[in-house]
Amino acid sequence: MDVNFCVHYKGDGFPPANRYCRECPEAEKACDKLWMLVVELSKSNKGGAVKLPGTRAEMYPNPKNREIIHLKINCRWNLGKEDFLYFISTGYANMGRKDERHKREVSPSMTRQVPYVRSIVEAIGGYNIPEIKAVRDIQQKRL
Repeated sequence: MDVNFCVHYKGDGFPPANRYCRECPEAEKACDKLWMLVVELSKSNKGGAVKLPGTRAEMYPNPKNREIIHLKINCRWNLGKEDFLYFISTGYANMGRKDERHKREVSPSMTRQVPYVRSIVEAIGGYNIPEIKAVRDIQQKRL
């Protein structure tokens, strides 16, 4: 994980700091709005499975924690807000091992999220929607 993916990120990439996006005061400006599009997409089938085009994955809301949604192929796993925002900034969200935590390609949760996050981005309107542009501006502090 590249800890410089966002100018507001204050963590070192190790738990629990890798979940800093959930507490970032700048998140209210743009990141939360973008993430809410993802959460609303996960709820769009009244709690049932939402197919992610181009993948075999399904998406579900998490009724206990709005900072995480669930994905499922054969087993269920989490997609956290920070993995999604990391992908928006870097284009990376790959699996990693303990000794690879600081590689740019590795997601904050060290899980492989790329094809699913890419599909979610397309499902919410693509890379050029105003919400994604606003997040990238906040991450790079170009406001």
